Amino acid sequence: MNKEVLLNCEYSLNTTQIFGALCSKKCLTKRSAEKKTTKWYNLENIPLAIVNVSIIQIFFHVYSTKKITKVLIYDPNRPYEAWRFMTYMLIHDDWSHLTLNIVIQCIFASLLEKRQGAVRILALYILGGITGVLGAACLHPHLVIGASAGGYSLLCSNLADIMLNYETISYKYHQVVSVATILIFDVIYDVVHACFRREPQVSWQAHFVGGLAGIFLGFVFFKCHTNNSLTIHKHLFWTSILLYCAMVISFIVITIHIGKCTPTNVIRSKYIYFC
Repeated sequence: MNKEVLLNCEYSLNTTQIFGALCSKKCLTKRSAEKKTTKWYNLENIPLAIVNVSIIQIFFHVYSTKKITKVLIYDPNRPYEAWRFMTYMLIHDDWSHLTLNIVIQCIFASLLEKRQGAVRILALYILGGITGVLGAACLHPHLVIGASAGGYSLLCSNLADIMLNYETISYKYHQVVSVATILIFDVIYDVVHACFRREPQVSWQAHFVGGLAGIFLGFVFFKCHTNNSLTIHKHLFWTSILLYCAMVISFIVITIHIGKCTPTNVIRSKYIYFC
């Protein structure tokens, strides 16, 4: 009897060990699968909303005629044609201008869209572009083309995302360094461009206002994934709404005032493209 009991015990121990080994193997394979899905080149990281916008921009660059371009660009002499505040983002000066904008907006949208959702990112991009050209119209009224205001809103909104989700973002320092590097090089490029080449000019006003709008809208649109930051998020949410609304209303009032008080022939009619 004792031998039978010992044999049964050994059998039960062996089966338990085998079962435990199988379970641990499943856990390891599951963890390895999870690690694989978090790689940056996973298809889930493709920013579908901004990629679709980029495809539309390429289409307009290839097939748009001069007549269509005149209807779509932002014209400070036609401030009441409201569609121009958004459709100017579809028109670009040349292929290098278009390519640079598409690369920047797709890279920084890929860092955001998976965490925050395509609808939020698309809304931020469009509103950033509208706000950017409003700021350019107030500070330096010219004809404006390009999508850099929207791209800068995505670029700078990464800072808002990092502040809201500091504990859950893996590569936050890399993102901050990337944003700072692009901003520094853009300032250097704008200065060099202004010194050595007058036309077409760079609308740094749209860059600056678009980036500022991206920070404000990031605090408004983005989700906070940590419970510890919910109180801070609430304060930043309402503060950003007030600042953004005040900025937009001020720009609208100034734009209307410029249109009423400035003679038409004083406002220049030359392209300024965003780099």
